[in-house]
Amino acid sequence: MSTRLTIVRLMAIAGLSLSLTACGKVTAQMSFKDGIGAYQQQNYRTAIEELEQAVQYDFEYRPYAYFYLANSHDNAFKFTRKGQPENDAHLPEAEKYYKLAYEQIDPASREGQGATFKKRSLEYLVGLYGPEKLNKPDQALEVGQQIVALDPKDVNNYFGLSKLYKDMGRMEEAEQMLMKAKEAAPNSVDVQLQLAGFYNSQGNFDKTMEAFQTRIQLEPNNPEAYHTVAGYFEEKVRKDYTLKPATKVDYIKRGLDASSKAIEIKGDYVEALVMKNLLLRQQALVEKSPARQQELLKEANALRDKAIETRNRLQGEAEAAEAAAKAKGEKKSE
Repeated sequence: MSTRLTIVRLMAIAGLSLSLTACGKVTAQMSFKDGIGAYQQQNYRTAIEELEQAVQYDFEYRPYAYFYLANSHDNAFKFTRKGQPENDAHLPEAEKYYKLAYEQIDPASREGQGATFKKRSLEYLVGLYGPEKLNKPDQALEVGQQIVALDPKDVNNYFGLSKLYKDMGRMEEAEQMLMKAKEAAPNSVDVQLQLAGFYNSQGNFDKTMEAFQTRIQLEPNNPEAYHTVAGYFEEKVRKDYTLKPATKVDYIKRGLDASSKAIEIKGDYVEALVMKNLLLRQQALVEKSPARQQELLKEANALRDKAIETRNRLQGEAEAAEAAAKAKGEKKSE
């Protein structure tokens, strides 16, 4: 992710209409303005030169100058040139100025936008401590904990800290952070998806499905939630040869129930039609009665054909709508 802010947000913070009278402050304002202009153009070398001049003076926007100076150093660093002294020198400078920005930006400034910049300073600092840059995982964790403390209700903060723990191999603490996110937002679908992803990466199928089932409870009318559950059951049955026959049968049934619910909610859900077709074929493989096997395969084939027909119909409708919109636009331009 780029650490460069959008021009609109940047100019909203800059507030360059402020009248400064002292000579030093006027110099600072001019350097700040020129530095911001260079920053917008991604000319980070010039931005660094101008912003370094600006921060020599005590003026109202110096804390923001620190932030943009840090961000310019951060962006000026190139991973492909890592090991070259001039390139690597950008990293400690970015670290220094992110810390100054965090310490000095008033969260209430600029109609509360200061709080956003204060948090961004820490978020970018975490990135700076990553393996591709300064590679300081302990410091990254410390800053991650600061971010959580700034806004303990923002689940994304817990997600970030959980990832840091996971990258360090500290799985128990990674899970604890996700559980804290669940405490902060017990009705969050994003939290359940994060939990499912974490447990799946650890090979814990039961807890993965538990998280997905909780998501269904939170989104009972979302066909994709049911389709996701069906997909995981189908993959488990297809790939895990250690499953006991009774467990395999149970998983197939639960997958079919989920697919049926997805189709019930959205009749033209092509992916759900395909998934139910696949699960029926898995059911046919474990069925002992030849007659019942044929019934299941016949039903699977019908769903497959319906999926193809539905996909073609939806594609045709989309193409027709696009053509009509294009024709309407051409008519207006005449």
